[in-house]
Amino acid sequence: MRKLLKFSAWAAALALAIGLTAFLTLKFYFTPDRIRKLVMEYAGKNIGREISLDAAALNLRGFSIKNLKIAETGGFKKGEFMSAEDFGIRPDLRALLKKEFRINSIYASGVTIRILQVKKDDYNFSDLLADSRTGGAGKPPPGVPVKPIKIGVSNISVKNSRIIYANSDRSMTVTLSGLSLKANSLTPDELFPFEAAFTLAIRSSYLTGEFPVYAKGRTALGGWDPQKGRAEIEKAVLKAGKISCELKGSLDNLVEPDAKISLHLKTFSSTDLKPYFPGIPARILLPAMDADTAFKLTSRDLLLKKLDFQAGPARGALKGRIAWNPAFDYDLTADIKAQTPELDTTEVARKFHAVPKNIKIPLTDISALLAISPAKIVLLAADVSAKSLKFSASGQFKPGPEFAASCRLTMDAGDLHDLGAMFPPLKEYDLKGKAHAETAFSIGKDLELKGMAEFDGLSAKTADMQLSELKGRADFSTEQLEAEAAGKLDGAAMKIEVTAKNYRIHPQVTLNLDLATLKLKNPPAQKAASGPASSAASKKGRDAKLFAFDISGRTRIGAIEHPNLTAGETLLTYNLKDISDGLNRLSGAAAFNISGGKFDDLYALAKKYKTAKVALYPMIMLGKVSKLAKGLKLPDFNTIAFTKMEGDYVFLDGVMKIQKSALNADVADAETTGSVNLVSDALDLKINTMLKQASGVTLSAPVGMTVKGTFDSPSVKPDVKSIMEQPAIKKGVEKLLKKFLK
Repeated sequence: MRKLLKFSAWAAALALAIGLTAFLTLKFYFTPDRIRKLVMEYAGKNIGREISLDAAALNLRGFSIKNLKIAETGGFKKGEFMSAEDFGIRPDLRALLKKEFRINSIYASGVTIRILQVKKDDYNFSDLLADSRTGGAGKPPPGVPVKPIKIGVSNISVKNSRIIYANSDRSMTVTLSGLSLKANSLTPDELFPFEAAFTLAIRSSYLTGEFPVYAKGRTALGGWDPQKGRAEIEKAVLKAGKISCELKGSLDNLVEPDAKISLHLKTFSSTDLKPYFPGIPARILLPAMDADTAFKLTSRDLLLKKLDFQAGPARGALKGRIAWNPAFDYDLTADIKAQTPELDTTEVARKFHAVPKNIKIPLTDISALLAISPAKIVLLAADVSAKSLKFSASGQFKPGPEFAASCRLTMDAGDLHDLGAMFPPLKEYDLKGKAHAETAFSIGKDLELKGMAEFDGLSAKTADMQLSELKGRADFSTEQLEAEAAGKLDGAAMKIEVTAKNYRIHPQVTLNLDLATLKLKNPPAQKAASGPASSAASKKGRDAKLFAFDISGRTRIGAIEHPNLTAGETLLTYNLKDISDGLNRLSGAAAFNISGGKFDDLYALAKKYKTAKVALYPMIMLGKVSKLAKGLKLPDFNTIAFTKMEGDYVFLDGVMKIQKSALNADVADAETTGSVNLVSDALDLKINTMLKQASGVTLSAPVGMTVKGTFDSPSVKPDVKSIMEQPAIKKGVEKLLKKFLK
């Protein structure tokens, strides 16, 4: 055993002596000048580029070169293709003895490589690829296969380096800076492991930013042809500020990758995107996303073969093409499905001011299929479902200054109560019933609209009215609306037909209504606004152009019930123009006929309903006049039962001319003529009253009165001539005259 140990020690010493002798021999042979000469000769023969270096030496780590530089095609006057501050290579001497080119290790620091696109499919390294495959003999003849140089590298270590890429028009640059790379067992064809870290910097008119990247996996160089190379990424992490994206997958072609990638994007806020996309609203929490992609990336475009993603409650698929050379362009198809939880839009409205507040959105299913390009967005199909509500849409939109859109919408409501629950202002109406609507519209220079709506079992209520069992249909277009419906109003049968033309500018409405009973209640009192706010609102109202409309048609009401008016069958006909809040442009004609009833204090009714004030003006004034003309001993027309009431009015520029106004009652008959200014309430009326026996005063001829002043302050002047024409008074006067003449 002692002899064996002694032999081993002598053998080790001999091996060390041989190794040292070999190193000294190599050191003596590979002088700095000889190394420099060999490098220059190799470059001239195999690369065909100018090369410069500051120093070269052989040490225990192998060959070491300082400040190595390789010129662009055409020499250093065209620029540097590659440079390295420190470059070292350690060959496998035993392999060299076997005439094999193997390298134990390569070390590089401060490397800079500039990759420039000269034109389509042509780069500043294209000639190097050809020379590396042909051993410096230039491009091979067409159709002749070329074997790559057999080379192997056990270990590669690169530190503090960078790779710069620029497209042909230099509108985009991509830089990998601070690059650290480790690789093992490198061969021209086989996959070898690598690990790299760098900062990806992008400068373009579409995206600018810096993104730290870490990647680990295996790659193959494709026989020194990067276009035939491939990579398998075990793990990669890309960060954009606080946004972190993890991915893995594989790719073919290291120059223009054909990739299949799976990625995971962690939860982040839209604020983190603002450095790259300033227009995005801030402080919106975005969910984590998982996606599987397959794409082809070139210097000109990105061909997205698929992108299947899941982000919170949303999932979908995206495919198409994004191009940036020579101009930015895209043509994408998106298929999106999502389920949104219950939410109140008040929170969203704080970030998106266009979103209305206080809308209660229930659990909602959303699906959409879109085709997107700079020229237009095509909504191939979209569906939104929430409880019994369903909305469907399709159409296309043209963005930009010349905005245009065309769309088809469909809405189905199994129960309109669900719609009322979403919008609190509708809640008080207690909507119920089914509805279906369809519409098609286009927006360009003009708006074109056409559609229909159907409803069945519709019910709604206001403070004093209940609509129920309504069934009908409405057809509408840009300029016209036609609708008909039948149901009940406060339990009374109702049938209505409406036509509206030119409703966007100046509606021209035809209304025909048949109602069994109209039940009216006094509306709740409203507090009058006061102070600066109300004054400003009042001024704004005066300055604004008044909305006006026309209306014509016929209304039949079987009975009217109101605390101030009870009436039998009532017939109204109307053909009125320019109805507005001010009534100063009102023109046209209207007439009514009431078969009988009773009214009490019509003045109070008129104060609550402007329509009643206009229609019953003469009757209201008759009630006020009966109190003012005390000497005529007229009955109290404020509370009276009547057998018939009718009116026939003509309107011109806010002045109502009374063609006929008649009241027939047990106590008296009254007729009114003249005019009323509906704007100023100025009166110019002539009232003739024929008292009957039931009044307690019997006159054989009507008594006349002239009414001037205003609605609130009328003045009454009896017609003396009509009084004197009464037979009893006339006979008494004659007797008095005869007695006086005697």
